[in-house]
Amino acid sequence: MFGIGINIVSAIYYITPVRYLLLLSIVFLLWACAGSRNDQILYEYDSADEGGTYEMSMSRSFDGVAGGRIRAAKASSMESMELAAGNSIAPMPASAPRQERMVNYTGNINMQSATPEAVIDTVVERAKAKGGSVTNRRNGYVSLQIPVAEFKNFFNQILTLGRVTSKNISASDITEAYADNAARLKIAESTLSRLQHLLAAARTEQEKIALLKEIQRVSEQIEQRKLEEKELLRLAAFSTINLWVGNIPTAITSKANIRAFEWFSGLPNMNFIPNEKKALKLSVPKDFIETADTRREWSAASALNAKFQAFEWENEPQGSILFWAEAMLESFKTRYSTELKIEENFALIRLQSFGAVPEVHYIALLRKSDRKTLRIAVAYFPNIEVEKKNSETVLEVLRGVK
Repeated sequence: MFGIGINIVSAIYYITPVRYLLLLSIVFLLWACAGSRNDQILYEYDSADEGGTYEMSMSRSFDGVAGGRIRAAKASSMESMELAAGNSIAPMPASAPRQERMVNYTGNINMQSATPEAVIDTVVERAKAKGGSVTNRRNGYVSLQIPVAEFKNFFNQILTLGRVTSKNISASDITEAYADNAARLKIAESTLSRLQHLLAAARTEQEKIALLKEIQRVSEQIEQRKLEEKELLRLAAFSTINLWVGNIPTAITSKANIRAFEWFSGLPNMNFIPNEKKALKLSVPKDFIETADTRREWSAASALNAKFQAFEWENEPQGSILFWAEAMLESFKTRYSTELKIEENFALIRLQSFGAVPEVHYIALLRKSDRKTLRIAVAYFPNIEVEKKNSETVLEVLRGVK
């Protein structure tokens, strides 16, 4: 009887460790794959993991015994993982130091100035002097990365450079996300070490193949966790400032204030349809479809909600397309960020509205215009991304007008 007991113990000694350690490795891996939590201070967002169980069926166990089913409950904390491994956890001392909070700030400023681009140049120069950088810049807008320690003072300095129309600051506490990611990274690295030890002790090809697959999965998790750690550290070190600068509203000159220029107001949104207007049919841009073709209206639109329209209008008071372009710039500069582009076949005014999601409008004065008739094409893009995708085909049509 004693001899039989010895044989049973001996059999368990050789079989149990591999299966037991493999089970622990899978539990660690499943817990590490769960999503992390990110808490916001001003704009709250809570992404809590859903509870549940994970189940994996195996046709054969690693020691060659006919396969069964391995079921592991999803761990909810570091403590439960340590208990699953059979380790005791020492209670945290009551006097343990409190972790320093990791906070990322985002500031948004809308302002007006007589020299918008000069203001932006000044802000960019000062940001670089403080160790910051520019992540995006376009007409009337710049996005900056500023060291967190410099954020508040730098934000207040910008407010002195123009007439502020709106401003706000939001803050995100990423401490919990960083700590959670660090814990999961540590568990994944521990799991990888255990799997590597199992691989070294594996005796069959089936065991080695299965373990190598798990090692690959855990290694990918570790790389992902390291990338997330890098990004969280960047967010903790640098904050964002978005700045929009428009022109200060001024009294419109007399030439733009007379009755003959009142029709400008309907151009950007293409809701200007007076009786005097006559449709001008142009080629349909690529990725657009024709939406109207009548005596008074010709238009086309894209699947991204971009719109394109062309018409003829009386050239009164008589002027060149540059005269009209300058008059339009003067009229629109108080409501939009403006830009003038001159090409062989047209003079194009680009208008960009102020705000977090700016709309973009093109007004093209065609050189096909003459002393009696202005020929005008208008395009609308609901945001910058749509402009990037649809504007080139619109410009191709304008360049082809003879």
